[in-house]
Order: sequence, then C-alpha cells, then structure tokens
Amino acid sequence: MKHLVSLLFALAVSAMSPATHAADKFPTKPVRIIVPYSAGGPVDIITRGLSARLSEEWKVSAVVDNKPGANEIIGASEMLRSPADGYTLLMATDSAFSQNQYLYEKLAYDPEAMVPITRLALANLVLFVPVDFPASNVREFIAYVRANPQRVNYGSAGIGNITHLSMAYVEKSKGLRMTHVPYKGLAPVIQDMLAGQVQAAFGVPSAVEPYVKAGKLKALGISGSQRAKVLPSVPTFTESGFPDIQSNLNMGLFAPRGTPAEVVDTVAGTVRKILLEPEFRTKYIDNVAFEVAASTPQEFSAFIAKDKPLQKARIEMSGAKLD
Repeated sequence: MKHLVSLLFALAVSAMSPATHAADKFPTKPVRIIVPYSAGGPVDIITRGLSARLSEEWKVSAVVDNKPGANEIIGASEMLRSPADGYTLLMATDSAFSQNQYLYEKLAYDPEAMVPITRLALANLVLFVPVDFPASNVREFIAYVRANPQRVNYGSAGIGNITHLSMAYVEKSKGLRMTHVPYKGLAPVIQDMLAGQVQAAFGVPSAVEPYVKAGKLKALGISGSQRAKVLPSVPTFTESGFPDIQSNLNMGLFAPRGTPAEVVDTVAGTVRKILLEPEFRTKYIDNVAFEVAASTPQEFSAFIAKDKPLQKARIEMSGAKLD
C-alpha cells in the first residue's frame, strides 16, 4: 500500500504541466525585451530603466534588443518567431497591437498572437505649431486652417503613425484641408517646422517641451483629462471646447501566444510592482512626460478590445493605407 501511494504521488508530480514547472522556475536565464524603435526615444528609455530593475528583481539579466522599423512590424515578427516561454518579450505601442491590422492589406504577423502582459504607460499628444503661427489656441488654429485651405502643411512621424492619424482626424472632423508631409520620426518634423517647411504637428510632450520653453514653438492643446506636468500652461482639448480630439500613445509588454499564463502573471506582477515605485516613476516615466498605467493582463486585454474599433474608425477616416 505504501508503495502504491508513493507511485501515485510520483505520477501526479510527473503529470504536472510544463507550464507549472516553467512558472515555478521563471526566470532562470536572461530575458530579452525587444524594442521596435532605435535607442534614445521615450519607449527605449522606459524599457531600459525597466530592464535594469527586472535584472535586480529576478537576479538574471533582462536585456533590451532594438529592432526598429516598419511600424513595429520587424520587432513584433521577431518576438512571435521566438519560443513561447517568456524569455523573449516585446515592448510595443498602438501601432503593433491596434493599428497595423487596419493599415496593411497583408500584415507579416498576427496581432492576435500577441499576449498582453501589462499596459505600462501612456503619453497624451500635444498639438504644436511654429512660434509665429497666427493662432494661440486650438479654436484659432481651426479657424485659420479653415480660412486658408491647403496653405498649412502638417508633419507626422510617418504614414499611419499616431501623429498622422491624430491630425487626420482633426482635418476630417473639422472640415479642414491641409497637406500631409510624412517623416521618419518626430525629430525631423520639428527641425523642418523650425525651418518653416511644416506649420503644424502632433507629438509627445517630451519631444516638444524643450522647444516650447525655448520660445521656438507653441503648444496649443493636449489630449487627456489633465494638463501635462511638463506643459502646465497648455490647456487640454476638452478645456478648449474640443473633447472629441483625444489622442495618446500607449506602450505595453507582450509575449508570444502559448506563453504559460503563470509566466505572464509573474512578469506582469513584477513589472507592475516596479512601475509603482516612486523613484522609478520619477526617473523613467515622469522624465519623458509619460503617465503610468500599470494594468493587469486582463485590464490590458480589455483596453485593446475597446481600442481597436476606435483605431479602425480613425484609420478609415484618414484614408491611410500601407503596402
């Protein structure tokens, strides 16, 4: 009888799923976090700060691997080709998880195969213009553009980018006519605006704030329910009388489909703990003018489900399409 009990116990232990064993031991080797952007931008900065803290918490290295290009397609594809064990993750934004499927007729990866872990942070976008632009607020901006069709060029960080979709929404919903000038990133947009080539754009506050403080650009309005800490004098679009103009950049962590739920929960729990540390928030979130979200996997999944139809509608309104 004793032998039988021992045998049954051994069988029960051996029958435990690999996922259970994986969760108990995770992580036992370095974790790679793919960032689909070049080094130095806000998504990269936050991820590098996070990877350093994860390395401390887990006692194994968490390393950043930059895979920029193609609206995050390169990074997302790389992550989804990796084993579903939690050791290769992706730090993506709206492009990869909510927008690309509506922008591309043929997409090189399946967004549904991306498992949400946590929505880390978001940045509300600011509408900015040259310092000599003949408008000091959103209402004056809309009135000027409406009275001067096709005389205002607006820049974006690329076709289908959130900076493009945001201005396309303003243009279509307010009955305006502007000329879209796409760039490869926000930095060249700002440089050409300073040179007089473009007259309006949307961007993240961290990129715009130095030029506003230097008196070289004007920020007319910002999305979100509260004013940005780095631009406290800039009213929200709601304050300005345009509550429908709401655009933000969301960043979140993903794993490949098939990753054990226990591993997803382990990563989410550790990341959320770090995000709520005051020192981390000050150094890595506030420093780039983002706001902490720190959602659970379930909350992040619900956010994406709600966000996708909104993104689809805006993309269809903009007419943006990519090959």
